Amino acid sequence: MTALMSHTELSSRPSSNIPGWIWMLFLALLTLAPISTKMAGAAWFFVICLGAWAFWRLPVVQPESSNEKALYDAVIWWLYFCVAAFCFKAIGMFYWDDPWRTRHFDFRILLMAFALRALVPRVRLSAGQVLMLVIALTLASFSAIAVSYMHAQYGWATPSNRINWAGGLAMLSCVLLPVTASRTIALRWRWCATVGIVVFLSAILMSGARGAYLAFPWILISGLVVLRGYLNGGCSGAAVYRATALLAVSAVLVSYFAPKIIEVPKERIAIAVAEVRAVFFDEKTTGNVVDTSIGARIYMWQRSLDVIQESPWIGYGRAQRIRFIKEWGGQANAHIVKDQTHLHSEYINGMVDHGVFGLLSTLTYMAGLIYLTIILRRHCHFLAMSAGGLAYIHIMMSFTDANSQTNNYSVMIGLALSAIFLLRLGKRQGE
Repeated sequence: MTALMSHTELSSRPSSNIPGWIWMLFLALLTLAPISTKMAGAAWFFVICLGAWAFWRLPVVQPESSNEKALYDAVIWWLYFCVAAFCFKAIGMFYWDDPWRTRHFDFRILLMAFALRALVPRVRLSAGQVLMLVIALTLASFSAIAVSYMHAQYGWATPSNRINWAGGLAMLSCVLLPVTASRTIALRWRWCATVGIVVFLSAILMSGARGAYLAFPWILISGLVVLRGYLNGGCSGAAVYRATALLAVSAVLVSYFAPKIIEVPKERIAIAVAEVRAVFFDEKTTGNVVDTSIGARIYMWQRSLDVIQESPWIGYGRAQRIRFIKEWGGQANAHIVKDQTHLHSEYINGMVDHGVFGLLSTLTYMAGLIYLTIILRRHCHFLAMSAGGLAYIHIMMSFTDANSQTNNYSVMIGLALSAIFLLRLGKRQGE
């Protein structure tokens, strides 16, 4: 892996070494990523190709500061964690002869890790290209809210499963967090990033994906950290209060003209509370109780604990996991359970499939994101908001869904990670 750094000689810093038309094409795909999984996949593939091109054509740029050196270290360690997670997963896959075509998640994450390992030491953006990326992410938020509105108002389907789709939006909103705190970016562009975050959150609320609502605490706390930074950094209290008042008024206006932003989450949370009460206060686990979103999850998790204890080391393989689900659904006369192919928990799904090795694979990806956050926290503390947000979202959403079973989720993780690092590779980026 060290060959990735030593492939070419070190060079001095360029202002930008990505051709303008290539950058514009990537930004166009990123803007449309929330509308279509094909656009998102094309943007992901574009970054992979850009990494390969950078590896063969561009020299390694000397790090000019400890902050920049931290970026180099971060992508190295992220690659190590991804390789380790892939190896843990491979043990169970080969043992049970599970089909690799069902594990796009691992391949996509690993390929993006290699691409970032090639891009970060070589690619540099101009100040204008960084601002264009901020604008593209903000425009992507409006693409997202258009999809969410059509979903909430007219019942249109989201491009992918709405849980992992909304989770991807939460990750993109985290990418914009450090932009709002950067003193090297003009105020109007920081406001642009703030608008993007608010619109992303509105789209998540309207999607009705309760699992993605778990991202809100991180984003809200990060917003308070940024606000405190402005207060401590000499920004007048009056200016901050005016900005806060403006955001509050905007939120009221948005909720008034787009009531679905409030109605959908209110309805979804009320349904969740009713389902939880039914599960824990009914004497019998009947089909009526289990045939709900939360009821099916809790029932499958309870049944999974028994089979995990019988084969904790290597699990049962994908095919047997699906047979278990069909059997449990039949016993409870629960059609929702019988229609499932996974256990709606990344942790439990990994254990049933491949035992300890499956769980280690799941946890290694999470540990990699956490360690990435720790490295960045030491030198690029605002950037750590984004990486930490990705770690938090992935960890929390993995409790209630098996997002690695879908293609779009790994694509959005890859795009969010690449955008985090690209925003930091601009000429004027640095806190």
